[in-house]
Amino acid sequence: MNTKTFIKLTTIIAIVFSIAACKKYGIEVPDGYDDASGNKADVTVDTNMLNIDRSGYAKARLFPGLVDQTEPRVQNKEFTLDLNFENQTATTLRIQAAPEPQYSTGYYAAPGELIKIIVPAGVNGLSMQIGGHTDNLSGKVPLLRDPIIYNVKALYPGVNYMRNIYGGTIYIHASFAIAQPVKFIISGAVVSPDFILGQISDADWVTKVKASNVPWLEFRTKRVIFLIPRDKVIATFSSSEPLNNPTAVMTKWNEVFDLDYNAWMGLSDNAPDQVDRSPQGPWRGVLDIQLTVGYGHSGIPFVGTNDNEWFKGFTSLKNVTTSVGQWGSYHEFGHNCQQPNVWSWSTLGETTNNLFSFKVANRIGADYNVLHPAVRSGFPLGIAWATTSTTTATTITTGSRNFDADVLINNTDTGPFIKITPFVQLFDTYGYGGMTKLYTEARHAQRFSYNDIDKHDFTYEKLSDFAQLDLSAFFDAWGINISKQMVAKVSAKYPLMTKQVWTYNPLTKAGGTATIVPTILQISSSQSNEGSPAAMLDNNSTTYWHSQYSPAPTAAQSYPFTIIYSQNVRTPIKGMYFFPRNSTAQRVKDVEILISDDNVNFTSIGTTQIPNAFARYEYLFPNGVVAPRFIKVLLKNSWVTGNTTLAAMAELGVIKQ
Repeated sequence: MNTKTFIKLTTIIAIVFSIAACKKYGIEVPDGYDDASGNKADVTVDTNMLNIDRSGYAKARLFPGLVDQTEPRVQNKEFTLDLNFENQTATTLRIQAAPEPQYSTGYYAAPGELIKIIVPAGVNGLSMQIGGHTDNLSGKVPLLRDPIIYNVKALYPGVNYMRNIYGGTIYIHASFAIAQPVKFIISGAVVSPDFILGQISDADWVTKVKASNVPWLEFRTKRVIFLIPRDKVIATFSSSEPLNNPTAVMTKWNEVFDLDYNAWMGLSDNAPDQVDRSPQGPWRGVLDIQLTVGYGHSGIPFVGTNDNEWFKGFTSLKNVTTSVGQWGSYHEFGHNCQQPNVWSWSTLGETTNNLFSFKVANRIGADYNVLHPAVRSGFPLGIAWATTSTTTATTITTGSRNFDADVLINNTDTGPFIKITPFVQLFDTYGYGGMTKLYTEARHAQRFSYNDIDKHDFTYEKLSDFAQLDLSAFFDAWGINISKQMVAKVSAKYPLMTKQVWTYNPLTKAGGTATIVPTILQISSSQSNEGSPAAMLDNNSTTYWHSQYSPAPTAAQSYPFTIIYSQNVRTPIKGMYFFPRNSTAQRVKDVEILISDDNVNFTSIGTTQIPNAFARYEYLFPNGVVAPRFIKVLLKNSWVTGNTTLAAMAELGVIKQ
């Protein structure tokens, strides 16, 4: 037979087979739906299972790996999938990313080899994916693997064929729930040595892995699935920590996602309200030799670098039991679960995702000190920032500090670990159910938050609801600005918190129990060896504050003297009281009182004259009750003519409503 005759015959055979395929199985519909129209299209399908496209062998050998020809290819093997999922999306859960209806089959496609899969009649809306490594590396330089090594193809009722020149794990996607389990028939694939919790013993799985040469396998539970390389699994069998206990490892992982992700967000399988039901499938994590961004990144699936650290993060019983070495995994899955449209405001991008690490640690009793090296420095820095009157990095005085703008706590390296401090303080003090409250309320919120202040307000209100206390003092201490309207709403429902929770140290489990008391935040003059500003707040009329007289005061240390006072809680007040020192020479005569919510912009609410007597004097505000964060008292002059520098005061304070 000459060459031309062979080509003609081959063409005729191909056309005949293609027509036969169209007659028997219909056309390949792009979206996976069979429209039952009977229309035919000129579609050529390679149905020769013996044809292997070896064009990608060189690159597939590098990643994800080849499959030896000795590995058995299945023929007409049945498998059944339950595709009746709960349609919970990232949109309904109001999180960044959520599990999708992607189903593991337990099969792997060898590079370039044709996979045949038969879908039952009447089953529509499905697609098949070959390859679990879905990062698109287009534009990356240098490339460690080809940019796109997975593919997806719509399935339709009948016989379907698909190949991937790189090979890969085989998945089925469903675009809608199908009530009854679906039985598929597959040919040409190899069996992946997956571990499925509850369906295979540890010993049988070890035997299965050793006997296989499939390059990638899955660790599967109800809540999470990891795609990991077989060569690293094999390497552990001769290491100090052999991976021969997958049941224990994946049981712990299932608990983490069941209790510390889904349940902590207020999600359960049988919640009465669909919005509160668990995601429609397991969370997924994969390892890859090159990522689109970073050392690990969030998404569905979450991707970690294919090295020993990430591999142990997925598979080490010690790691998942003690929470040591798990920061990266929890961090990236935490990104998927953030709610930036409702409460997690713009400067918390690398903060609120890490809260899940503390939730796991809290549940298993792990030491916070070992979660991440920066935690050990971040918490003390944060507590110092919230409790001191100034910060050396910005010289911002108490009250004018801003959680979202301060240089120190927005530092790229330390900032996230400082900013996580207030959340852990509240959860350790009032309970980790506060996070569940936030997530549940966010899912049911009638609208998204428009800006960061809205998100501050939402967080303040819902955590106050959870604690059954007005937490405004805590938010004020941390410089997290909240609106007057929300403070009025919350204060009408709950009593004010009374403890300085912002001084609590989660690392030592100490502090945070001192009573909230008024403070003098600033004073323009003080004689260090004769009383102090704090003496005006000690309820003792025999102690007093005195202005500076030695060395000789400057013009700024003369009348009018300025005192900035804060109750440190937003208690409604109707006036102020003053108690002069028992000495006529330093008695103040005229005072002006101003109020502020930011310690920057002050409004005068009245002036008064303190009687020249050693007695308590009360001044009621002419316009009624106010609830300021800061009070500025201007001591304008003295009862002694010609006295421009000497002043003293035994007591001052507010008169509560």
